[in-house]
Amino acid sequence: MIDGLKLLLQNHASFNIAAEANTAESMLQQLSSTPIDVLLTDITMPNGMNGFQLSQQVKANLPNIKILALSMSEEGATIAKMLEEAKVDGYIPKASGQKELILAIETIVNGGQYFAAPILQQYEIFKKIRSGNEDINLSTREIQIIECIVKHYRNKQIADELFISERTVETHRKNIYRKTNTKSEASLIEFAKQRKLIS
Repeated sequence: MIDGLKLLLQNHASFNIAAEANTAESMLQQLSSTPIDVLLTDITMPNGMNGFQLSQQVKANLPNIKILALSMSEEGATIAKMLEEAKVDGYIPKASGQKELILAIETIVNGGQYFAAPILQQYEIFKKIRSGNEDINLSTREIQIIECIVKHYRNKQIADELFISERTVETHRKNIYRKTNTKSEASLIEFAKQRKLIS
């Protein structure tokens, strides 16, 4: 991915690649001594800290750095987490072309935000689902977990997807079953379909 991004940006006179890393921990170490304007990060990383945690730390400790997230995920739950909790400045699919990548970087460097059309669409769908189910008092996190359950994710997969512990997932599952008055995954999935909880 890094090589691909460098290839897309290498002939653009306005950009200079100041640092690169394969882990979030390595990037944080470099940021302590290397000034940069924009951080491009994947959300999923193979080892250690993920892109969500990296973004949170950068925003907390180096708030002047703009963050552009690139991801394969266009799911409402992941997008909401990156926008609302990690406070990223931009989010585009990995499949975006050179034109959109450059536009996104230029937009956030100039103080704006850039979210690709499919990202915004999925985010709006997720927000509607969330607001439309206030009567049963489902939290954003619980709706995110329901989306994972509908895809038949096990607790470990849900924990990895949402960057939380398996124990936390188990607690949320219990609360979800109680709030929705369901007793199994099958009945919960049927409930989710009826209430349009699936984006």
